[in-house]
Amino acid sequence: MAQFALTSAQIEDLKQLLQDRKRLLKVTLNAELHVEDPTHASITARSDADWTTADVDADTLIANAERHSVALLDITAALEKVSDGCYGVCEACGEAIGYARLLAYPSARRCLACQRSAETRSGMKSGS
Repeated sequence: MAQFALTSAQIEDLKQLLQDRKRLLKVTLNAELHVEDPTHASITARSDADWTTADVDADTLIANAERHSVALLDITAALEKVSDGCYGVCEACGEAIGYARLLAYPSARRCLACQRSAETRSGMKSGS
């Protein structure tokens, strides 16, 4: 395993960033799941186009909620790593994840090289 590359000040900054994003995601997710929109009132007497629009809106809402839920789980996992003292270490190669990458994506699980490799493998599988 590589020498831990983050300073304690950097870890604290990233921890604060993770906590802020976690709070924001919780608020966003709560708002999405408890939307009270008068345009979503009963559409039973309306046209098929209204039903189609309502279905698309519901699908979009569900997709956003799922995406935010996954992000929340990733952030929670990253905060657990901070507590365990292993935050900022690539899960694939064990090398340090760069501070700049963590600033851009604080819940990153892989270093940039391993992430690129994983995306390339994933692209080849889906293209097969």
